[in-house]
Amino acid sequence: MEIDNSLMVRKTVQGTMWTYGSFYAGKLLVFLSTVVLARLLSQEDFGVAGYALVAISFLEIVSDLGVGSALIFSPENQQTASTAFWINMASGGLLFVLTWLSAPLAGDFFNDARAVPVIQVLALTFPISAVGNTHDILLRKRLEFGKKFIPDFVKSSGKGLISIGLALAGMGYWSLIIGQLVGKALAVVVFWKLLPWKPSFIIHRPSLKPLMRYGGNIVAGDLLGVVLNNTDYLVIGRFLGAAALGVYSVAFRIPDLVVMQFCDTISRVIFPVYSRLKEDPAALRRGFLMTMRYVSLITIPFGLGISLLAKPFILVFFSEKWIDAAPVMAAIAIYALMLSLAYNAGDVYKAQGRPEILVYLSLGRAIVLLPLLYWAAGIQGSIAAVGWVHAGVAFLAGVIELVVAVRMLQASIKEAVEALRPAIISGCLMAVSVLGVLWIAYEWSEWIQLSAGVLTGAGVYLGILYFFNRGLVMDASKVLKAALTQKGVV
Repeated sequence: MEIDNSLMVRKTVQGTMWTYGSFYAGKLLVFLSTVVLARLLSQEDFGVAGYALVAISFLEIVSDLGVGSALIFSPENQQTASTAFWINMASGGLLFVLTWLSAPLAGDFFNDARAVPVIQVLALTFPISAVGNTHDILLRKRLEFGKKFIPDFVKSSGKGLISIGLALAGMGYWSLIIGQLVGKALAVVVFWKLLPWKPSFIIHRPSLKPLMRYGGNIVAGDLLGVVLNNTDYLVIGRFLGAAALGVYSVAFRIPDLVVMQFCDTISRVIFPVYSRLKEDPAALRRGFLMTMRYVSLITIPFGLGISLLAKPFILVFFSEKWIDAAPVMAAIAIYALMLSLAYNAGDVYKAQGRPEILVYLSLGRAIVLLPLLYWAAGIQGSIAAVGWVHAGVAFLAGVIELVVAVRMLQASIKEAVEALRPAIISGCLMAVSVLGVLWIAYEWSEWIQLSAGVLTGAGVYLGILYFFNRGLVMDASKVLKAALTQKGVV
């Protein structure tokens, strides 16, 4: 059956807008709270909280055993959803116990006893999240991203407000840990209020095997992904200590917030859409190329802009105390940009029922990345070197992932390059203009450097894009307008 691609495009844009809107409505407050917390807390406070966040992130990937993605891929029914819910509950409880008992090992690894209690407390995130995971997945499966706006916003804003309040009360790094837990708990409550679905007290055995089989490949790929994305925190914490980890975590936040979380938002929307297109290869191919083009129009200018303006940005928002984060932020912004260009390739593999491809590609990337991270942190002793290692490996991995996805969809490399061409050309010319502004304003205040760089970069990028790719800009405007007016919503 041929699928109306324009309807799916509008649905994707609407879903992305809702998801991105909910994320950034909350994250705006989180950004403001980060600015406040950076002035209230020390580098060590951020580093100690970073111990817990990185330790939990390794286990959080396996918390639902991949059944969330399996539930999206599978036909929806009460038995399958209930089975997924109880798998979540069992794995959440088990991970909490394992994390609590193994926390002293993390303290030994980081050579810091403060890591033990913060990891044990943050382990509560597993059973808390498990209660609401299935509701979250069902809303995504049904493409009801408007409803997801409220719990996502509540989680982000609740975390920010609680963290600020506790920091003002002198709670130090505990303000970051407790804020994280409260935000997740508030989101779970809202999910149950919004979605009138309740699990039955039955585990449907015929549903269990397909969920676990599909989810197993997802978990394997995601585990390698979390190794790739968090080993930098491990080696920095191990070899360079809490203060260096605190600087690195702050430097990572803005590129992660602006570029990487944007890609994650797209992925949350696009995987259910791609799953609906799996029986129509031509529509899936068009959707992949279109997604890559529109994503690059956002991530390339933001990634380049953050990298070039990292120093004045840090000085304006975080103060001189965090100046060491500037070169790290510049590197991480390029790393995030490189990841973004092939980010939706993984959703193609999953939608085609081939999630194991992610495992193979991630394994190859890990083999290259891990020794380089050890060299950067353990031998060079530089957190900036860690960031640039990430950027270089992400570029190589992105090229390979794009080639694999293009061949799977029976497209051509030329089509993929053509999809990226407008953003790459406009972004490069934008970068030249920003460098010119920074050279002229070298001795001016950081406020002027940042403002002039942002305004000049945005003006040049949009101007060049409109002048040389007016058709693309008009098409994007039409899609956005159709999504806003909800025309043709399925």
